[in-house]
Amino acid sequence: MLYKDNDVAYLRVVSSLQLLRLHPDPCIPLPQPSASLRNVTPVYYQFFKVASAMSIQNGPSSPPAAAAEGHLQPRLSRLTMVALTFAILNTWIALAGSIGLVLPSGGSVSFLYGFIFCVLCNLALAASLGELAAIWPTAGGQYHFVYALCTDRWKKIMSFWVGWTNIAGWLTLVTVEGLFAAQFVQAAAVVASNGTYTIEAWKTYLIFLAVVTFTTGANIWGNRILGRWNDAALYWSLLGVVIISIVLLATSEKNDARYVFTEFQNETGWSDGMAWILGLLQSALSLIGFDAALHMTEEMPSPAIDAPRAILYAVGVGGVTGLAFILVILFCITDPETVLSTPTNMPITELILQGTGSRAAATVLTLMLAVCFINGTNGCITSSSRLLYSMARDKGIAYHEYFAHIHPKLNVPIRTILFTFVFNLLFGLLYLGPSVAFSAYSASTTIFLNVSYAFPVIALLIRGRGVLTHYRAERQAAHFNLGRFGYALNIVAAIFVVVTSVFFCFPTGLPVSGDEMNYVVVVIGIFLIIVTTYWFVSGHTFEGPKFEAIIGHAPGDEEEATTDHIVPSDKTGSDGSDEKRSIP
Repeated sequence: MLYKDNDVAYLRVVSSLQLLRLHPDPCIPLPQPSASLRNVTPVYYQFFKVASAMSIQNGPSSPPAAAAEGHLQPRLSRLTMVALTFAILNTWIALAGSIGLVLPSGGSVSFLYGFIFCVLCNLALAASLGELAAIWPTAGGQYHFVYALCTDRWKKIMSFWVGWTNIAGWLTLVTVEGLFAAQFVQAAAVVASNGTYTIEAWKTYLIFLAVVTFTTGANIWGNRILGRWNDAALYWSLLGVVIISIVLLATSEKNDARYVFTEFQNETGWSDGMAWILGLLQSALSLIGFDAALHMTEEMPSPAIDAPRAILYAVGVGGVTGLAFILVILFCITDPETVLSTPTNMPITELILQGTGSRAAATVLTLMLAVCFINGTNGCITSSSRLLYSMARDKGIAYHEYFAHIHPKLNVPIRTILFTFVFNLLFGLLYLGPSVAFSAYSASTTIFLNVSYAFPVIALLIRGRGVLTHYRAERQAAHFNLGRFGYALNIVAAIFVVVTSVFFCFPTGLPVSGDEMNYVVVVIGIFLIIVTTYWFVSGHTFEGPKFEAIIGHAPGDEEEATTDHIVPSDKTGSDGSDEKRSIP
């Protein structure tokens, strides 16, 4: 029990936190705890320290703290975070949807070995970010890392840019996941109707709207079951890859091993080396979004321990399931032309239909894939809303006072959840326009997220890894420390992201026509113009993270560092059961 060691100290902590909200004059700082309290009960001293810091932070010009303010609840376990992150990745399904792009751009060689290469590089990237998350476990994730690592001259502007780059990536990823779900529903309808159902863009958008509306509602009113939902999403996805793999292997004709492991083809018009790199990009896309765990750290009981492992485990699970499914696809895709030109617009659906010869089986399994992307959409909205809330809390967004709010009863940032919903309601309309416009919009997801991953790693390399010694407490070093492998992993991660991000802007084939041009650079240009304008107009309001209030210590304050967040809990576990948590 939290108060078993010292009831008096616990009551003092509770009183201090009550004063923080209810004291008639918050300009008066809270009293400092006695030395005896600090020596005997260091955990409660941390509570006192945070309460005092937040009281002083209000300042003489701040209004009294609102009584109706909720808290993010630390109820998500490590398994839940692996589940949420993997549900967003949907690696094996994303690979199945990219067959038509990969096979002409390197064939089986690019598909198989390119994916293995991407998994290894993403593990280096995840480990690099995980090491930083063990020191600064906050919802801001990458942009908070950059703020802590950069010098005083650069920390605000670099943090601001990385934050908004990350936000842009997550907002667009919600759109991509939701539309994938809608496309799989439409593919199932085509198969179930024996081809009489016609896929149209407006129908896809309406299904997408239903998916986003449902998952938005789930994020607002289903927070208490969020842990169970994501755990179920992990098992559902793993069950899906096992069932579909068994079905395909049992019913389909097979290619020989030479085709699977050595076949190289280049239909792009680029050189063979360039074609292989472009084929590599689809594998990189299937592993994007693992930073979801970083943005949920303030809802984890032991974030410094669990967050780094969650992102590594998610990439690992994605790598294993993705590799297994690639082998299944390559052995079973004996008629690629028919599969890639399917009226369902989903090659994996056509592959299942060819193998089983059963419209019922193909319909059910396709809907199973649609559910996977509905789960992914739910996770994307969760992560995006926490990131937006963090940026509003740091005053880096317009109307930050409005968006930096946690509902007092539901304990979720409803306003940033609704912001995510409205954004996708509007930008999802791009799907109704020219295909090149939506293709550029969806491709920008990978670039935005990858760039946000690279910046803290590059900042660390520029400053030198020795800077982490100043920030890392002894107990944190034991949780996740890359040690002598740090430089090698950081360099691999940085080079991988820079190279793939550049090549993502290239057209997939030559010669290039107006309809086949890659317009992702236009999307990036528009983003740069908007964020630059906002920085010069309102960037001065951005304050950056208040680490003392979020994690209980400032960067470099090793003496006071603790490994866990000090966040009020509703004593509800990730599985929904009531429990009283002790803080080690």
